[in-house]
Amino acid sequence: MSKIAITNNRPGGFGIPGGPVIAGNGGTVEVDQGDWDGVKDHPVVKAWLDADHLTVSGAKAEKRQAPSAGDGDEAKSVLEVLAMANATDVPFMSFKSAAAKLLGDKTPAKKDEIIAALEELATQP
Repeated sequence: MSKIAITNNRPGGFGIPGGPVIAGNGGTVEVDQGDWDGVKDHPVVKAWLDADHLTVSGAKAEKRQAPSAGDGDEAKSVLEVLAMANATDVPFMSFKSAAAKLLGDKTPAKKDEIIAALEELATQP
């Protein structure tokens, strides 16, 4: 069976749901394709992939291509914006701007209130 290599690009460790913990700062683990297929759609894994905290490679890794220049104006998903809230390399105003595209005129001023509003938006049907 083919293998998928998963690399953690952040300083802290990351636990694959139901699987191994990947050490930070470039730690890499290899998992079977079937194991990857079982977790690649998990919301936390998707958020880390979208924020480029995880890099995957292998036969059918299916990692989306990085956005090309000029794609920065596209609205991000709620999970992508929530991932921005915890990213140490994302300025607050970039996070707030992305959140405002989702929340509109009702975007709160404080980070914790924005996060709460995004979490509420994510749970709405």
